[in-house]
Amino acid sequence: MPGFAYTTWDTLLAAVVTPEGKVDYDRLLDERALLERFIEQLAAASPDSRPELFAGHDDTLAYWLNAYNAFTLHAIAAEYPITSVWKTREGRFFGLRNHDAGGERLSLDDIEHEILRQGFADPRIHFAINCGSAGCPPLHPDAFRGEGLGETLRRASEAFLASEWNCRFDHPSRRVHVSRIFRMYGEDFAGATGTREDYRRGVLRFVAEHTAIDPAAIADYEVVYNTYDWGLNDSHREATIGPITFHEPSERFSAGDDELRELHLYEGSFCNRACSWCTINGSPQGWYEPYSPALLDRALATLAMDGNLKFYGGEPTLHTPEIVAAIAHVRARGFRGLITVFSNGIQADKLVRILEADDHSEAVLNYSIFHGRDAEALPAHARARLEDWARAHPGRLFKGYKVLFHAGAGAGMRFERDREADFHGLGTGCVRCFPVLTTRGRFHACPFAVEIDAPHLDLGPASSEPGAVYPAYRRFLDWVDEVLDPAARARGISSCEMCHGHLAELPPPQTVQR
Repeated sequence: MPGFAYTTWDTLLAAVVTPEGKVDYDRLLDERALLERFIEQLAAASPDSRPELFAGHDDTLAYWLNAYNAFTLHAIAAEYPITSVWKTREGRFFGLRNHDAGGERLSLDDIEHEILRQGFADPRIHFAINCGSAGCPPLHPDAFRGEGLGETLRRASEAFLASEWNCRFDHPSRRVHVSRIFRMYGEDFAGATGTREDYRRGVLRFVAEHTAIDPAAIADYEVVYNTYDWGLNDSHREATIGPITFHEPSERFSAGDDELRELHLYEGSFCNRACSWCTINGSPQGWYEPYSPALLDRALATLAMDGNLKFYGGEPTLHTPEIVAAIAHVRARGFRGLITVFSNGIQADKLVRILEADDHSEAVLNYSIFHGRDAEALPAHARARLEDWARAHPGRLFKGYKVLFHAGAGAGMRFERDREADFHGLGTGCVRCFPVLTTRGRFHACPFAVEIDAPHLDLGPASSEPGAVYPAYRRFLDWVDEVLDPAARARGISSCEMCHGHLAELPPPQTVQR
């Protein structure tokens, strides 16, 4: 019996995919009948509903790769023109079960995470599927087929890494700069229970294999993750990334680690703004306590020396000399990781001064203030200064999430739909940020709830042994899974609201002996 036919899909891809792997969406709309015909084919048969059409493992994998890419184009075509898959009407572009595969309603997340990643466990799939973003691999110009699929995936991986934006070796500094795809799916390259070091080695192995470079020559290289471009992969869109781009964390929690990969430093709630939704109730009436050398040394004792140290408040630029001195202090003690400063950007010259004091630093601006949405806008002169600096220093200045959290002053507020976390597929559970060390001398589990003094969130005094903080944080995460998130779901509220309004109702995690 003949297998599943991809003739229609081939014809469509030939018409709409450019040589660079972008999509001509105007042409896609002109060819909408072809797209709808292939979507109907996917609905009529899948490896589950018609297994006789799929002779083997690779035929099944090919179906799901093609289905993911076709469903993505179908979803974008329904709302085009848009500038990003995060700009759709309903939101949750990846989470909505709007796609019919053999009679089963699936989401793009279902296909990617449950079917492709769990079912096939081949990291090369990340260079075959395309989510409609410019940071994605080029869209394959013809249908994937079972015959020769392994070789096709190998070539797709090599082509992706051939782009300097996706893989660039900096041999003098012994670094390799790679796409954030490698960070987002680190476990696929090294195993789900690995450490950050396992992820690094796994990424380097994969990169070496698909760039024909000697693995031993880069075995000790640091892996640096590039900014991901979530703009639409539209052939009519400028390929250049704007001067201030969306920010994603540089580090991730890895269950096998025995030290923190990221640590927030909190100097208090003193701020030159009093935004109605502020997660820490920051204001000109807030408190401030400077960083002491002893506190900074305690921070370094618990943080990986190549990790990510984050300064926030309050507003750090109100104490610029102290921030510059603190950065100099940790550098003198051997910290070689990334410095991040969270700022509202109002005192632009001072923020630039901080960034120019250290080459391995970045700043993340408040999204609401930068855009003047639900907040007084960034002054025009400050915005111009920051945009000019960002153009001259790419990859150093970012804007944060548009999401507002039900924490601090915003705990009881309701936000516009596109500012809610679940609209962006983040759900309503705990965000699981990395811990905080406050200048008042405590390790705290959550930067959004740092002003809540409760045993549930307390990870111990600054004098805690370095080996005690990380296990305490892991116990907190277990408590989130077993207690906090279920209790919030039962109440029909977010976990942030649960912490800020009903924490006393919950038993605390088992704490470290102090």
